[in-house]
Amino acid sequence: MVDVWYLITLVGKPEIWLILAGMLVLAYLPIMWRLPKERKDFVKKCVVVFTVSLWLIAGVTFFLKYSIPAERPCIPCEGGRTDCNPYCPKDGSFPSGHTAIVFGVSTSLFVIFRRKKFLFLFAVALLVGVSRYVLGVHYPIDIVAGGIIGIVIPVAVSAIYERFVRNV
Repeated sequence: MVDVWYLITLVGKPEIWLILAGMLVLAYLPIMWRLPKERKDFVKKCVVVFTVSLWLIAGVTFFLKYSIPAERPCIPCEGGRTDCNPYCPKDGSFPSGHTAIVFGVSTSLFVIFRRKKFLFLFAVALLVGVSRYVLGVHYPIDIVAGGIIGIVIPVAVSAIYERFVRNV
Protein backbone atom coordinates (compact mmCIF):
# COMPACT_ATOMS: atom_id res chain seq x y z
CA MET A 1 0.00 0.00 0.00
CA VAL A 2 1.28 3.45 -0.90
CA ASP A 3 1.88 5.79 2.02
CA VAL A 4 -0.31 8.93 1.69
CA TRP A 5 2.39 11.02 3.39
CA TYR A 6 4.88 9.88 0.75
CA LEU A 7 2.52 11.02 -2.02
CA ILE A 8 2.15 14.40 -0.28
CA THR A 9 5.92 14.76 0.04
CA LEU A 10 6.32 14.19 -3.72
CA VAL A 11 4.52 17.52 -4.31
CA GLY A 12 7.64 19.24 -2.97
CA LYS A 13 10.22 17.21 -4.90
CA PRO A 14 12.77 19.87 -5.90
CA GLU A 15 13.80 18.20 -9.15
CA ILE A 16 10.24 18.33 -10.51
CA TRP A 17 9.84 22.05 -9.79
CA LEU A 18 13.28 22.98 -11.13
CA ILE A 19 12.58 21.14 -14.38
CA LEU A 20 9.17 22.85 -14.59
CA ALA A 21 10.82 26.25 -14.07
CA GLY A 22 13.29 25.47 -16.84
CA MET A 23 10.46 24.42 -19.14
CA LEU A 24 8.66 27.67 -18.34
CA VAL A 25 11.68 29.65 -19.57
CA LEU A 26 11.93 27.52 -22.71
CA ALA A 27 8.22 28.05 -23.42
CA TYR A 28 8.53 31.80 -22.82
CA LEU A 29 11.51 32.41 -25.12
CA PRO A 30 9.79 31.72 -28.48
CA ILE A 31 6.62 33.66 -27.62
CA MET A 32 8.04 36.68 -25.77
CA TRP A 33 8.35 38.75 -28.95
CA ARG A 34 4.74 38.07 -29.99
CA LEU A 35 3.08 39.12 -26.75
CA PRO A 36 1.29 42.47 -26.65
CA LYS A 37 3.11 45.09 -24.53
CA GLU A 38 0.52 45.07 -21.73
CA ARG A 39 0.86 41.28 -21.33
CA LYS A 40 4.60 41.09 -21.98
CA ASP A 41 5.60 42.83 -18.75
CA PHE A 42 3.35 40.62 -16.63
CA VAL A 43 4.43 37.37 -18.30
CA LYS A 44 8.08 38.42 -18.00
CA LYS A 45 7.61 39.07 -14.27
CA CYS A 46 5.95 35.66 -13.84
CA VAL A 47 8.78 33.84 -15.56
CA VAL A 48 11.56 35.79 -13.85
CA VAL A 49 10.16 35.74 -10.31
CA PHE A 50 9.09 32.08 -10.45
CA THR A 51 12.23 30.73 -12.12
CA VAL A 52 14.84 32.84 -10.35
CA SER A 53 13.18 32.22 -6.98
CA LEU A 54 13.10 28.45 -7.37
CA TRP A 55 16.69 28.23 -8.58
CA LEU A 56 17.90 30.50 -5.77
CA ILE A 57 15.95 28.46 -3.22
CA ALA A 58 17.53 25.27 -4.55
CA GLY A 59 20.99 26.85 -4.47
CA VAL A 60 20.65 28.18 -0.94
CA THR A 61 19.10 24.96 0.32
CA PHE A 62 21.73 22.69 -1.18
CA PHE A 63 24.55 25.00 -0.08
CA LEU A 64 23.26 24.83 3.50
CA LYS A 65 22.71 21.05 3.30
CA TYR A 66 26.31 20.47 2.36
CA SER A 67 27.75 23.22 4.59
CA ILE A 68 25.97 22.31 7.81
CA PRO A 69 26.57 18.68 8.75
CA ALA A 70 23.14 18.03 10.30
CA GLU A 71 22.30 14.36 10.60
CA ARG A 72 18.83 13.18 9.75
CA PRO A 73 16.56 11.58 12.35
CA CYS A 74 16.56 8.42 10.22
CA ILE A 75 18.93 5.75 8.94
CA PRO A 76 19.21 5.43 5.12
CA CYS A 77 18.76 1.97 3.61
CA GLU A 78 22.17 1.03 2.30
CA GLY A 79 24.50 -1.91 2.66
CA GLY A 80 21.67 -4.37 3.28
CA ARG A 81 20.42 -2.68 6.46
CA THR A 82 17.04 -3.79 7.69
CA ASP A 83 16.72 -1.25 10.53
CA CYS A 84 16.42 1.65 8.12
CA ASN A 85 13.86 4.16 6.84
CA PRO A 86 13.10 3.60 3.12
CA TYR A 87 12.35 7.32 2.72
CA CYS A 88 15.63 8.48 4.29
CA PRO A 89 17.96 10.30 1.88
CA LYS A 90 21.72 10.22 2.37
CA ASP A 91 22.30 13.99 2.31
CA GLY A 92 22.16 16.43 5.23
CA SER A 93 18.98 17.24 7.06
CA PHE A 94 19.13 21.05 7.36
CA PRO A 95 17.10 22.65 5.77
CA SER A 96 14.22 20.74 4.18
CA GLY A 97 14.53 21.16 0.42
CA HIS A 98 11.04 19.83 -0.27
CA THR A 99 9.54 22.34 2.15
CA ALA A 100 11.64 25.21 0.81
CA ILE A 101 10.68 24.52 -2.80
CA VAL A 102 6.95 24.11 -2.20
CA PHE A 103 6.82 27.25 -0.03
CA GLY A 104 8.77 28.97 -2.81
CA VAL A 105 6.19 27.92 -5.40
CA SER A 106 3.34 29.09 -3.15
CA THR A 107 4.97 32.42 -2.34
CA SER A 108 6.02 33.08 -5.94
CA LEU A 109 2.50 32.55 -7.22
CA PHE A 110 1.04 34.66 -4.43
CA VAL A 111 3.41 37.62 -4.97
CA ILE A 112 2.97 37.45 -8.74
CA PHE A 113 -0.83 37.24 -8.87
CA ARG A 114 -1.71 38.83 -5.50
CA ARG A 115 -4.95 36.88 -5.26
CA LYS A 116 -6.46 35.36 -2.11
CA LYS A 117 -7.32 32.21 -4.06
CA PHE A 118 -3.61 31.30 -4.00
CA LEU A 119 -3.51 31.22 -0.19
CA PHE A 120 -4.60 27.55 -0.18
CA LEU A 121 -1.17 26.75 -1.65
CA PHE A 122 0.35 27.59 1.72
CA ALA A 123 -1.79 24.84 3.25
CA VAL A 124 -0.37 22.46 0.65
CA ALA A 125 3.15 23.67 1.50
CA LEU A 126 2.47 23.13 5.19
CA LEU A 127 1.25 19.59 4.46
CA VAL A 128 4.47 18.86 2.56
CA GLY A 129 6.46 20.10 5.56
CA VAL A 130 4.42 17.91 7.91
CA SER A 131 4.94 14.94 5.58
CA ARG A 132 8.71 15.34 5.90
CA TYR A 133 8.37 15.07 9.67
CA VAL A 134 5.85 12.21 9.60
CA LEU A 135 8.10 10.23 7.23
CA GLY A 136 10.86 10.68 9.78
CA VAL A 137 13.35 12.37 7.42
CA HIS A 138 13.51 15.85 9.01
CA TYR A 139 13.48 17.56 12.36
CA PRO A 140 10.97 20.42 12.89
CA ILE A 141 13.79 23.03 12.69
CA ASP A 142 14.69 21.75 9.20
CA ILE A 143 11.10 22.24 8.08
CA VAL A 144 10.77 25.71 9.62
CA ALA A 145 14.07 26.79 8.01
CA GLY A 146 12.91 25.43 4.65
CA GLY A 147 9.63 27.33 4.96
CA ILE A 148 11.43 30.58 5.79
CA ILE A 149 13.80 30.20 2.84
CA GLY A 150 10.85 29.41 0.57
CA ILE A 151 9.00 32.55 1.65
CA VAL A 152 11.84 35.07 1.92
CA ILE A 153 13.53 34.43 -1.44
CA PRO A 154 10.48 34.95 -3.72
CA VAL A 155 9.47 38.07 -1.76
CA ALA A 156 13.01 39.45 -2.20
CA VAL A 157 13.19 38.47 -5.89
CA SER A 158 9.83 40.12 -6.55
CA ALA A 159 10.88 43.31 -4.72
CA ILE A 160 14.18 43.45 -6.63
CA TYR A 161 12.35 42.85 -9.90
CA GLU A 162 9.87 45.65 -9.18
CA ARG A 163 12.61 48.02 -8.11
CA PHE A 164 15.25 47.46 -10.78
CA VAL A 165 14.04 45.37 -13.71
CA ARG A 166 10.53 46.64 -14.27
CA ASN A 167 11.61 50.26 -14.45
CA VAL A 168 14.25 49.57 -17.11
